[in-house]
Amino acid sequence: MKILVNFYANVTEGSINDLIQFITVKLAQQNPEKPIDEIIIQISSSGGSSDHGLLAYNFLKQISIPKTTIGMGNVDSAAIMIFLAGDKRLAMPSCRFVLHEAIATIGGQFTATKLGEMSRLIQRITDDYVEVVIKVVEGKKEYITKEVKKGSVLSSNEAKKMKLVSDILEKPYLSEMKNLDILLINNPRQPVQQKPEKKSEI
Repeated sequence: MKILVNFYANVTEGSINDLIQFITVKLAQQNPEKPIDEIIIQISSSGGSSDHGLLAYNFLKQISIPKTTIGMGNVDSAAIMIFLAGDKRLAMPSCRFVLHEAIATIGGQFTATKLGEMSRLIQRITDDYVEVVIKVVEGKKEYITKEVKKGSVLSSNEAKKMKLVSDILEKPYLSEMKNLDILLINNPRQPVQQKPEKKSEI
């Protein structure tokens, strides 16, 4: 039995909660005669919350079942964390990867102390992000830090050279869809605005 998660969404509290809840329930309910032998996560994401990306990484790393992550379209920013949780990290040839520092959106009034606190928080999040990348790709800290600070945009081949990607897929990874529990995580769709009904005038 395999679990397949199609993670085609921003990294948010909601999307990561959906990921964690689905996998947790499936692990708790698995049949001892047909145990889960692989978790596959296909990813196309523009990133989002670094905190929740790190949560997903740590959660997946605590699961001893083999994990395969597959870059489908783009794996950007915080979504890199989910991707790096894979024991096998695969990518479609046209997939794109983006590494960059943490970003904060600030609104309202702040004291110098509060701004300093936010600056330290952003640096702490970036340092955690860099440490995860270094650990997985076994790269030198100076090199990885430089790549993150400059905002690297990598093709699948460039990501493979960095060891972010283990292999590039030239054929489908899943040969059949049998014995799969599947979850699709999408961004919430905006409600379609209804056109007002035309009233006939007499």
